[in-house]
Formats: sequence, C-alpha cells, structure tokens
Amino acid sequence: MRFWNWKILLSAVIWAPVIVAAMVYCTKKRNCFMRFFDDSQTKKAVFTGKRTLVLKRMLIFTVLSLFTVAAARPMTGGEEISAKSTGIDIAVIFDVSLSMFAEDENGPRFEKGKMMMIDVLNSLGGDRVAIIPFAGAAFMQLPLTDDYETLQTVVSILEPGMIERQGTALGSAMELAGETLKSSPETSDKMMIIISDGEDPSLNFSKMKDLIEKEHIHLAILPLGTEDGAPVKVGDSYLKDKQNQTVISKINKDFFDKCVSVLGAVEIKKGNTLSSYIKNFKKSSRGESRMVHIYKERFQIPLFFGLIAFFVYYLLSFAKRGGKNEK
Repeated sequence: MRFWNWKILLSAVIWAPVIVAAMVYCTKKRNCFMRFFDDSQTKKAVFTGKRTLVLKRMLIFTVLSLFTVAAARPMTGGEEISAKSTGIDIAVIFDVSLSMFAEDENGPRFEKGKMMMIDVLNSLGGDRVAIIPFAGAAFMQLPLTDDYETLQTVVSILEPGMIERQGTALGSAMELAGETLKSSPETSDKMMIIISDGEDPSLNFSKMKDLIEKEHIHLAILPLGTEDGAPVKVGDSYLKDKQNQTVISKINKDFFDKCVSVLGAVEIKKGNTLSSYIKNFKKSSRGESRMVHIYKERFQIPLFFGLIAFFVYYLLSFAKRGGKNEK
C-alpha cells in the first residue's frame, strides 16, 4: 500500500496528543464537578454513563483517524500500462545573489538569464514551468503552471537582492525543485534548469544525484559569467569586500564541471540557448513510450467506516443513561 500524500498522516502527530489531552482534562473536570452532588442528584443530572462516555470518545478518535487516512488517499495494486509522454514539467532555479549584477555577459548576468527564460516561455506550448529564485535561501516564487503570461511577469521581476539573505543556497533550491517535480504525472518528462554564476560549498552531490535518479529528472545548467570575472555593480557603486577592495566575481567552472560529471547535467554552452535545448529535448522524447503504474484508489474504505463510526457517535449523543428517565 502507498499513499498519494503520506504527509497528511503526519497531521495525526498534532491532533492526536491534543485530543487525548482534551479528553483527560474533560474527564478530570467532570469528576471534580460530580463531587458536589449525591448519587440521587447525579442520576437525575447525568444522562451519559461512564461506559458510554468512554465509547463516544473512542469513536471520535476513530473517526478522526479514519478520515485522516482517507484524506491521505491510500492506493493499492493496480497495473502497469504503456503511455506516451504528454509534455514537460520544468523547474527553473534562478540565482538572484548580488554577483548576478556583474556585467561580463554583454550586460548584467541576470539580464541574460531573464532573456533566455523569456525566450523559452515564448517557445513552449502546454508544458508547465515553476520558478524558484535563490540566494542565501530559496523559495517557490511560482509553482508549476502553464499560464505563460503570469510566468513572464514573474520572470520580469527577478532581480539580484530580492532575497535579503545573501549566499548561494543552491542545494536548498534543488531540493525544493525536486519536491515540486514529484507531483508531476508519470507521463510527463521532468526537467530541472539551473541558471547561476556560482556554487554552493555545502551542496551534497551524492544526495542530489539520488534525488535526480529517483525522480528521473533531466538536469540542465546554464552557467553565467566568465573566468576573468567582472566587478559587481550595485546601483551607482561597486560592491566592496571587508578590506574595501572592489569585489571581482568569477564563474566557478570546476563546480559546473562537477555537476556534469557527477549529476549527469547537460551544460548549455555559450552560443547555445535554453529554448533550442528544450526544443531538441522535446523532439527526442516525442512519442516515447514508458511503463506507467496505475494504482487503485482505496480512500473509500476508511471514509465509509469513518462515516459509520460518526453515525454511531451521533446516535449515542442522544442516548440517555439507562435508556429511560426514572421517576
């Protein structure tokens, strides 16, 4: 058995202790309250016996548990069928660290990256794209969508400094992209594109390799910058280091070479474009068949028993102690 969204099951870690604590608290308060009455008064005031009360609490706990399992959508069995590729889901990881202001790409690096992205969006049709900017942290700017007008608007506002925390959290961005692409249909190709000029010293190549292979992700990198480097112009001044020297930002070619050799990435070399790479990729995968496992949904089972348990709980709410009023 597997679950469509197993993370929903983790919600039980939150609500289960809360429910148990509430039940214990209510029991203590009930017992304290009943001490003020004698047996005859208690029989008149209390319509729910202790056994019924315990049963009701067990039922509500069972109802919540079954509904949680149903919401996670359990799946079993199924069969493998041959299906053709239906398109590409692309997660674009865009560097917005200050070094992208360096002007060694016939202008600022980030401007060239944005131009290539706009070119890609103009050439797509029916494929989905997600935008993940990163610097010292990474976040999802726009989830997978085929709304190209919105995508172009988002790309147009990408700019170095939009994330206050500086650095190169490429690993975090790749993990976020991987999580995004996990939701892609099995009939879609998955592609991760990195547009950057730098490296992440803390990047766990082994972990990233496992992620890419497990999710069958095609990785492409677009290195920006030159080995000679260029000063980083921020506004009307140049970025300085602690010694008040002008910072010269250079591309780390060794890092990108390692991405190619270890992660199996395809490097978009100078003179080539992202749109031409994606176009060629789509041609090579067009009509390609793959085996897709189709699972059978089983959420109806826990949902059915959960509704029965709730119905029994509802009936018990009207049941009086002893079944009748005593005169």
